[in-house]
Amino acid sequence: MAKKRKPENKSRYCPYCDAKIDEAVLSVCKACEVEVFSCPKCHEAVPRDEKVCPNCGANIQEEIAKEK
Repeated sequence: MAKKRKPENKSRYCPYCDAKIDEAVLSVCKACEVEVFSCPKCHEAVPRDEKVCPNCGANIQEEIAKEK
């Protein structure tokens, strides 16, 4: 079984309001109070309605299916 890549602990930005999110595991943007979703491949924050990650180009649904 392949190891899941652990998200790096670096600064992220909310895809909705561009506020800085200090922890990669933070699930809610404190500035706009929107739940933040991360790409399963690159772990960057992306809007929930995106089908393709704007950061790495991964198909989000395919990446989620791979994790199961």
